[in-house]
Amino acid sequence: MDEQAPLRWIDTQAKLMQELVEQWANLNTFTYHVAGVRAFAESLKNHLAPIAAETRLIGVDHHEIVDDRGRLAPLPLGLAVWARNRPNAARRVLLCIHTDTVYPPDHPFQRAERIDAHRLRGPGVADAKGGIVVLLTALGALERSPVAGRLGWEVLLNPDEEVGSPGSAKLLKQCASRTHLGLLFEPSMPDGSLVGARKGSGNFTVVVHGRAAHAGRDFHLGRNAIHAMAEAIGAAAALNGVRPGVTVNVGKVSGGGPVNVVPDL
Repeated sequence: MDEQAPLRWIDTQAKLMQELVEQWANLNTFTYHVAGVRAFAESLKNHLAPIAAETRLIGVDHHEIVDDRGRLAPLPLGLAVWARNRPNAARRVLLCIHTDTVYPPDHPFQRAERIDAHRLRGPGVADAKGGIVVLLTALGALERSPVAGRLGWEVLLNPDEEVGSPGSAKLLKQCASRTHLGLLFEPSMPDGSLVGARKGSGNFTVVVHGRAAHAGRDFHLGRNAIHAMAEAIGAAAALNGVRPGVTVNVGKVSGGGPVNVVPDL
């Protein structure tokens, strides 16, 4: 029984792995670009089908956000990719990572670019389309291994990690409850070592209501919502360093209108 054969097989996949990362990096999968995320999900399902007993594309809940008018608004999300093999094995592992990226379709950073023979730069190359290629190749090697029958595996690739996984949280919990071990295919540390833990996160929206007034004639009657928001941002930034390891980032601001009006939102 040649236990090294799966490792030698991985060596033969280098060119294909590079091509897949480049191809997928050139496909826009911004979290809210549902068509792009769906196209990527369908491609991934096709790659998993030859080695999985079951494969499925699963819809997730909408992401309820606060829009620029301060109102709750549901945003549709893409499809999750799910697959598994040997669900009744004595040992079962969950393999997870996300399909979405942070660059919208109108962002200038859209295409992968080869820096040199060993480096590729592009949207999602490291986080996490490169990780998905590593995941798929590892599974391909496992299924060629003499120990494959002793391990069951489940794959979940969710479409909304970059915004906190609001639509797929329930699905992640369901999959985790059926397995003994979980591995995430985020980028490694700079020295190549595996990451054993990561921060959790929470997303919060602050809506400030003021009172509109003409900025020249009735300025004293207005209540400037932007001024109040600026104070809130400063207070949030001051929380950094208060507790070890806790960071607060203000990532988006919107509001105001004509410059001759005291803004009320």
